[in-house]
Parts: sequence; C-alpha cells; structure tokens
Amino acid sequence: MKKLLPLCALLTGMVCTLASCSNDDQPGTYPGEGNVPEAILEQFRNQFPDAKDVTWDNQANGYYTANFTTDDNPQGNNTAWFNERGHWDMTNYDIPFIAIPQAVREAFEASDYGQTDSGWRVDDEVEVLERNGNETLYVIEVQRKENGKETEIDLYFTASGVLVKELADGGNHIRYEDYLPQQPAGNIDSWLENSPYKNAGIIDIEHEDGGTEIELIYNGLKVEILFDRNQQWIYTKTEYKRRDQNLLPEAILNAVQTGEAWQNGYNRLEGVDFYETVRSGNFYCIELENRFDDDVKIYMDENGNLLSQRPDTGTGNEGQGEIPVENDIRTFIETNYPGAVILDKDYDHGLLEVEIRHEGLEKELRFNGRNEWLGSEWEVRISKLPAAVRQALSDNGYRPDDEEATYMETPDGMWYEIEAYKDRREWTVYINPDGIILDERLDN
Repeated sequence: MKKLLPLCALLTGMVCTLASCSNDDQPGTYPGEGNVPEAILEQFRNQFPDAKDVTWDNQANGYYTANFTTDDNPQGNNTAWFNERGHWDMTNYDIPFIAIPQAVREAFEASDYGQTDSGWRVDDEVEVLERNGNETLYVIEVQRKENGKETEIDLYFTASGVLVKELADGGNHIRYEDYLPQQPAGNIDSWLENSPYKNAGIIDIEHEDGGTEIELIYNGLKVEILFDRNQQWIYTKTEYKRRDQNLLPEAILNAVQTGEAWQNGYNRLEGVDFYETVRSGNFYCIELENRFDDDVKIYMDENGNLLSQRPDTGTGNEGQGEIPVENDIRTFIETNYPGAVILDKDYDHGLLEVEIRHEGLEKELRFNGRNEWLGSEWEVRISKLPAAVRQALSDNGYRPDDEEATYMETPDGMWYEIEAYKDRREWTVYINPDGIILDERLDN
C-alpha cells in the first residue's frame, strides 16, 4: 500500500484539550479520539506516522474514520477507514490528475471522455480509493455542458487502466463507504479458489436475497460472476470494450463483420460480453452501433453462428439468482414493471442501463448516478402501434421501413421513434401515442 502521509504528534488522551476533541463527550457531536478503541489508534499511528489535524468519527456502519491532513495535502481530504476489529480497510484521498498512474492516464485518453475534441473537461484532482485486499480505484471527474445543462460523470479506473464504472450526475449520492473492501465467503470462496480467478483483483461484491455478484479483473478485463442464493454458480460474464476487440477470437470478429447487421450500417463494435452459463452454455452478446449512434445487439455461439434470441442466462427463475441492483432501483422496477426479471446491467455514457424482461418484452431502463430513472425503451411491432399513430404516419406521407418501432418513456412523456421513408429519403419520426408528430429528422 502507498504510505500516505506523514504524523507529527501522537494522539493520546492528554491532547484532548485540542479543538478537534474538546467536545468528545457533549451530546450531538461526533466522538473524537477518546471514544476510539486503542487497537485502532495504534494501527492508525503505525500506518500514518506523520498525520496532522486528526479528527475521528464513528460511522453508522460500525467503522471508525480518521480525517487528517499531511504536509503533502495540507487541505485535508484524507480519510482512513478502520473496522471494529481494528483493521484498516480503506483510505480515500486526493492526488493531482498529473500524478495518476500511466496505465490510468492512457486508458482515460483512449476513452470517449479523453479525446481532445470530445468537449469533456477533466478535474484537476483525482480521488483515490486504496482498499485492503481489493483493487485500488482512481475516480476521475469530467464535465461537459450539453443543451445548456452541465453534466458531470465520475469514471472509476483500476490501477491497470480498466474502466469499471461510469456514474453521471451522482452528486452527494456517491458514498465512498459503498466501496469498502469485501471478501468472498463460504462456497463462493471455495469456487473462486478452484477457478482461474483465484488470484484476480476484486472490484466489488454485491449481495441481495436472490444472489451474489462478484466483480473482478482478470487478464486485464472486467469479469462478473453471479451466484444464486445458495451460492451456486449461475454464470460468468467477461466484458470486452471497444479497445479490447483484438482479444476476441478471429472467428467471432469475422462472423460479425460479414453479418447482416454490419452490412446494414451497424459497423462500429461498441462492446462484447462473453457468457459462460449453467443454463445455456457459452455465447457472445455483441453490441453494434451505426453512424447515427443507433445500436443493436446480436447473439452468437462460440463458433460465430447467429442465435435467434438472447439465450437464457438463468436469472429470475425459480431457485436461480437475481442480478443485484440497489434497493431504490429494485423498488422502482417492482413498482412500475411488476413481475419483471432483471436480465443484465451495465454502464454506458455515465448511465446505468438495466435490461429487464417484462410482459414478454425485453426493456432497457436508464438511471443516473443518483439512481434517478431517466427513461425506458423497448421494441414494438409496427402492426401493434395505436391506430392514431399509424394514421398520422400515413397522412403525412411516411412509410415505415422496418417491422418494428422503438417505444420511449421518460419522466417528461412518452413517444415512438420510427424509421420511415418519405420522398425517397429516410427519416426518423418521433410521434406520441395520440398521433401527434413531435419531431421529424432527416437521416443524412
């Protein structure tokens, strides 16, 4: 571990006349050093021998935190976390952007956010989450003004340069205690010990009543492993980002580039997930984009054969596991899409995308970093559109060029997005369920 910081005075009970601990025993104040177990104080003194201006807090989750300054960081922003047993678990602190590891810098510069013409501005300070037994994370904040609104995204990189999370507009919702290190236990620990991931760096462990999800880094790639409520393995998902496509089997790349979607203009490989499952064997989920940033997902077996539908990964079935999401997101889904099964989740452009199956349809829900719902979308057959929508298209000279439309719903309203021809040109028409055309855009 990087030794942060330097401590110029031992903190003993005799210095409780200092302002930082003068109110230890008064109601309504945080406890100071006098209320911290000696084992934790000793660990802190040994680990951070040059810390200054130390104040102690007793967190609701049972942790004791020391907030302090150093000669290298006189403004503070250093917080060390100790559990009740006196063990150090995490330190979060700031470093200048120019001081981040080279691998992190290169990964950031190669991302959409690091391009010189992207419009994203990077913050001068980077938050470091140094964790006991888990991957160290570097949190880079970027900002950009879009449509008059300032958007902020926190990018979480491992020390090796893997982007593992993007959170847009998180604000004060982001709590670093959510990143305190965890270790697998029970059958999950045994499973990992006997797997190729035995020595992989853990990013996060999420528990829900229906299952446990382990996120880790293996061979430079992010891997998610899902276990059911009985700690039995359900699937392993390995994520390949755009920059990792050279790691994919040649047969898969060839099958993608000669496939129908690629030939129809979806010729940008956005990402690939490789699934190893109990229920359906192994397969690839491949996301492609066209020049209008429209996307499509296709599924292939290990030999590059196109699959007609998404294989069953084993989530949401009786006795199987649920993909963990935060409680407020799960509550939203249960309230607005009763009976839905969560199929997948991922981060894209700062948003959490949750895929569900509801009423026989696959739907995609988007949430920002505060877990606020931003919108949902799914495909509907043109023949199933409301009569008012089909009549409005006909009255305005539009002829749909596909058998499906995209239904969009947001907090501000709902509409259909329809690709259609008019005057021998291709248009995207946005129309609400009452048949009122909201916008028409020529696809150039």
